[in-house]
Amino acid sequence: MSSAPVRVTLTSLDSEATKQKLAVLPEKMLEFAFEALLKQAELIKALWQIYIHVDTGSARDSVRVERGGEGLHWRRVSVRGGGYVTNPKTGRKVDYMGVIEAKYGAGRTAFDEVYPTIKDMIQMNVVENVSE
Repeated sequence: MSSAPVRVTLTSLDSEATKQKLAVLPEKMLEFAFEALLKQAELIKALWQIYIHVDTGSARDSVRVERGGEGLHWRRVSVRGGGYVTNPKTGRKVDYMGVIEAKYGAGRTAFDEVYPTIKDMIQMNVVENVSE
């Protein structure tokens, strides 16, 4: 049983193409990390919506993932609840999320459940995508 010879070609680190690939690597790694972070934030949101105490559903429906920030913080990711959904019973904006959280803690429970895996998921996403 014979096998074809394997040829390995090493590219010089001084080549312009290699320098260009290496120059954009930190930005690509940040993008891959951000993608993983967004996925984990969506998981926290989904768990929060499952665990939250539901009366009218307004608080549950107000849970959302928010992205953005100013300057270097444009990759900021937050999972928030309350503030913009109108409660059908009162006709007011949902502004009692703090009370619900203080009593039931669904958001904290969701965060605590996902938090231990966030670092590993980011690392896995970066390593998988950079190695391609």
